[in-house]
Formats: sequence, structure tokens, C-alpha cells
Amino acid sequence: MIEEILVNVVFYLFAGGAVVASIAVALSQNIIRSAFALLAVLFAVAALYAFMRADFVVAAQIIIYVGGILVLIIFAVMLTHK
Repeated sequence: MIEEILVNVVFYLFAGGAVVASIAVALSQNIIRSAFALLAVLFAVAALYAFMRADFVVAAQIIIYVGGILVLIIFAVMLTHK
């Protein structure tokens, strides 16, 4: 009973964090802050997949999106930012 409530609370915390961070991505004027908010969104989504016990999707989310796409975005911004 207590474990189920705790799991639900943590799930809703990650879901709320994903929503708040995605709003920060859309509304941020600074592209670096937007990229780090996108990092928070991607990790929160990976945590939500972990709650659904989709282990392969969690690994793919972290390796492909966080490890590849987001790092590419950050490096592109840092190399072209004046």
C-alpha cells in the first residue's frame, strides 16, 4: 500500500518535471538553457519508460537521444555561438 503510493508519487513527479522542462524548452530565449531543459525532458521521459518496465526503450532513449542528439546540439551551439 505505502509502496504503491510512493511509486505513484515518484511517477507524477517525473511526469510533472517532464512537462515543466518541456515548457522551459519552448519558452526559453537562451538556447543553452533550452538545451539543458531538453536534457531534463529526455531523462524524465527515460524515467517514465523505466516505470513502464521498458528497459530497451530506456537504454535507447539515453544512448541515442541524450548521448547523440543532445550532445550534437550542444556542441553545434557552442561552436557557432558568438
